[in-house]
Amino acid sequence: MPKVGEEMVASKRRDLIPKVKQFIATICLGPISLGASLSWTAPVLPHMQDLNSTSTLHLTTSEGSWVGSMVAIGVLVAALPSGCLADRFGVKKVTIGLVLPVLLFTVIVIFARDVYALCVGRLLAGMATGGISVVGPMYISEISEVSFRGTLGSFFEFLIYVGVVMVVTCGSFVHYKALTVIMGVLALILGIIFIFLPESPTYLMKRNRRDKAEKALRFYRPPGYNFKKALDEIDEGLHQERKKASIMNALKSRAVRRGFVAAVGLTIIQQLSGIDCVLFYTVQVFQAAGTNLDPYMCSIAVALVELISTVIAVFIIEKAGRKVFLYISCLGTGLCLGVLAIYYHLKIYNIDFPGMNVVPLVSIVVYSFMFAVGLGPVPYMIYGELFTPEVKGLAIGITITTNWTCLFIITKTLPVMMSDMGPHVPFYMYSAMVMTSVIFIKFFIPETKGKSLQEIQLELSGSKRAMNEPNPNI
Repeated sequence: MPKVGEEMVASKRRDLIPKVKQFIATICLGPISLGASLSWTAPVLPHMQDLNSTSTLHLTTSEGSWVGSMVAIGVLVAALPSGCLADRFGVKKVTIGLVLPVLLFTVIVIFARDVYALCVGRLLAGMATGGISVVGPMYISEISEVSFRGTLGSFFEFLIYVGVVMVVTCGSFVHYKALTVIMGVLALILGIIFIFLPESPTYLMKRNRRDKAEKALRFYRPPGYNFKKALDEIDEGLHQERKKASIMNALKSRAVRRGFVAAVGLTIIQQLSGIDCVLFYTVQVFQAAGTNLDPYMCSIAVALVELISTVIAVFIIEKAGRKVFLYISCLGTGLCLGVLAIYYHLKIYNIDFPGMNVVPLVSIVVYSFMFAVGLGPVPYMIYGELFTPEVKGLAIGITITTNWTCLFIITKTLPVMMSDMGPHVPFYMYSAMVMTSVIFIKFFIPETKGKSLQEIQLELSGSKRAMNEPNPNI
């Protein structure tokens, strides 16, 4: 009996090691750098806009909004090309190459003497962010098993918030140049580690390197895995989509068209939730609230809640369907934004009541939790699940481009709207739009949990068999 117990422990260890490798690969894809780039402005801009600070640069509100939103322009420049480059040269080479713009951003910030240099630096940081947003979901969906895909997608989102917490916390205590150096060194270390990880099995099969694809799968799978069947399934999916994936050619397929509608619509909903406004301008949001709470400490508390929420999401994301979490997230974030808008509105009329000062903190904390369990991880998971390999890079690139177009508009306009129209107006708008988006999710977002790529494609193409037959994996 002891021998049997030892064999069971050894078997569990063999099954655990490939999952640990998948977690390490997800870390090296750069989601921490993504989160750091997004939240860099949260502690840095208030410092630069304070005339009494020790900053060598002092920015106006308008200049600060350009620095904050310029990262979105960088994403727009890089998102679509990154998907195409990943299809052509492989995710591994593109991921390693994305370290370079992060390093250039670090150098530019250290030596920046005006707002124009900062905008160029943020543009480069945005290019790295755009690339990570595209190749990250691609690589995760191609190295993970169906049953583990949701957990790994949630872990990717968790790491984004690790980057957010790191920047918000360090940025509250260290100079912005030191903060930027920390970001650059971390990106360099993770990029070096990724050099030793295998290329995507799907890309290798696409290049007719079956032996290397099997070697890559063996790196990410336990010893008893059916490698021949997995490779045959990848090959079958590639065979069905051998034609060149141009936009016009892709739109001839109903499954691709419906996938585009679902992915683009979902990314717009994600931005309408206002999450990046909170990430970019956390300190300013609390400063506008006019409470007696320290805005920097509040921003750290919010970042920690976001991090903890993503940990919770890792463990619960496979407990229900993707759409269930989207419904809960949309309604929850919409309600919290509405409460925050009402708070700002009451402040205009000098209406006060006991405990009112904690309303902004509580509403943003709950808002962050509700976002992290649905609108945060689920879209990135679905982006990698909706499309066949030949279309995936192009489709995710277009989706991410849409996402960051919306992000640029929202982050550029929020400071101006809060200043000219009052802080309550934009948050009323975000609240109404994200709550009504449940209608779109109901009718246009397919349920992908526990389904293979073939099953998802059948459902998107309108197959009654795919939509009516229960899936045993759910």
